[in-house]
Amino acid sequence: MKDIFEFWAEMPLDSYIHPEDQQVFDRFETSSKKHQFELKCLPGAYCGPLKDAKVVLLFLSPGLDEQDIEHAKSAKARKFYAAQRTGTASLPAAGEHDSARDWLTGVIKQFGISYEEARESRALATLNIGAYKSKTFPDWHMLAALPSSRRTLDWAQSALFPEAEKGERIVVCLRSADYWGLGTGEPIGTLFRPTCNRNARMIHGEGRKQIEKVVQLTVREQL
Repeated sequence: MKDIFEFWAEMPLDSYIHPEDQQVFDRFETSSKKHQFELKCLPGAYCGPLKDAKVVLLFLSPGLDEQDIEHAKSAKARKFYAAQRTGTASLPAAGEHDSARDWLTGVIKQFGISYEEARESRALATLNIGAYKSKTFPDWHMLAALPSSRRTLDWAQSALFPEAEKGERIVVCLRSADYWGLGTGEPIGTLFRPTCNRNARMIHGEGRKQIEKVVQLTVREQL
């Protein structure tokens, strides 16, 4: 079976939908039930150097910013997404994808590190169950249907989570722990499952302090 990086390597540079997802979206176009993914945006299941990142943050899907549709029209944006799909690119620099950069800055800040520290260390990456953008996420029924989402969950369960359970990587689930098959609770090795709000912010408590410390130390050791 292809891993997540081999899967996304098959994505054509100018396409807005992965070839294996296309049939699913085509079927929905002729059904009574519609989805709310914005397919004029470029998809992104992950961001940053996911292949080797020591810290991986888990989310549900990319949000939708008003700049994203216009951003997706440019050749520069398509090249940026193609680089991200390799799993070896850094988090976005200024001007590469400002809406993603701004949102991630707030998320990363809760760990007591700056966005620039996370980017320059190449120690941190993000991973989404869904690769397609939407303003909200009402399309839970699509997660089981889309090959891209199934591939992400399979790779997480078979490769990423076992590495975290052995302490080889730090994984922090910040959204939709049940859909990742994790639930919330005590960490398993360095696989962290904190209680979070809808904005991917950890709820305050002793568990949060432990996660903050581990992430801080790991990122700063790579600088």
